Amino acid sequence: MKSVNSLLVKKFFTLAEILKSLIAVALIALCLLASNWQWDKGAVATERNAIIKTNLTKTPLESLSGITDPISHQWLRVSITGHFISNKQTLVRNRYFQGVYGFEVLQLLQTIDGNIWINRGWVKAGDTAETAPVIPLIDTSESRILGRIRSEDLSRQLQGSFFALPQKNSAAIASASQYKESDFNFYLDLLDSENPKNAPLTPIELPDLSNGPHYAYAIQWLAFATLILLGRALLFRETQRLPLV
Repeated sequence: MKSVNSLLVKKFFTLAEILKSLIAVALIALCLLASNWQWDKGAVATERNAIIKTNLTKTPLESLSGITDPISHQWLRVSITGHFISNKQTLVRNRYFQGVYGFEVLQLLQTIDGNIWINRGWVKAGDTAETAPVIPLIDTSESRILGRIRSEDLSRQLQGSFFALPQKNSAAIASASQYKESDFNFYLDLLDSENPKNAPLTPIELPDLSNGPHYAYAIQWLAFATLILLGRALLFRETQRLPLV
């Protein structure tokens, strides 16, 4: 029996078997890394959803001042007073509403706390690529609006993704400096306005609070790692079975 065991050990440490084992170890390591990556993504989604669920039920803020961490304030409602700037309007392209292609309309709002972009809602694209969409005119008189904080990095979204529509409604590519006219690194989705002329163009949809398949994928990668380990052991057993008989 001792000689059989020593023979197995000797055969396991042949060059071919060592290479097979190294490949198996590398694959297992990759599976563990992928599992950890998916688990971390699931944890981030869980934390984000917990913040959103809490913020959706909170009393609206009355000011934008003091919001230094938009991530922890995302989807929190804000009730502020200000007036829209008519010639500060941009369109976010590649947006869909009920399966129809169009744009989201951003309008700059001037408040006592500073200027901030407001997402007024969605409009249908023009009949051709050269036809500007029809956008209801904004009322520039002072009024109170209700919005929700969106924590996405606005500068990252605006670069290369926006068209500008000046007062004359002539389409032009938004300059790189235009998004910097906001004094905040977040924007607001318009929920309501005391001025009926500035009502949201379309309803703002609530976020999907699902954690996604990340935890399931993490477990799946662990299963793959286990299968590789078992497969390596079975492969060695089968390759050595005949010589041992």
